[in-house]
Amino acid sequence: MKYRIEIDRQALKFLSNLPKKAQRQIAARIDALADNPLPAGACAIAGQTEIWRIRSGGYRIAYMVKHEVLLILVIHIGDRKDFYRYFNGK
Repeated sequence: MKYRIEIDRQALKFLSNLPKKAQRQIAARIDALADNPLPAGACAIAGQTEIWRIRSGGYRIAYMVKHEVLLILVIHIGDRKDFYRYFNGK
């Protein structure tokens, strides 16, 4: 079964400011989550119980999986060097 994907407004804004090549790569990784929400390389973020992350080049994608309603919520997209600061403040 396919999962529905929703992307947070701030994550979408970050994505729209990236170069087109990076946008396509990240979009492809996010689209692939619909078929397999926990692909190889997906890791839980330290200190967070329900948030997973995947890599796409130099960028990271954080998301939550809601299995009961078949939903993937992309909550943050960021450059690898600044990505984890978002979660340390929460």
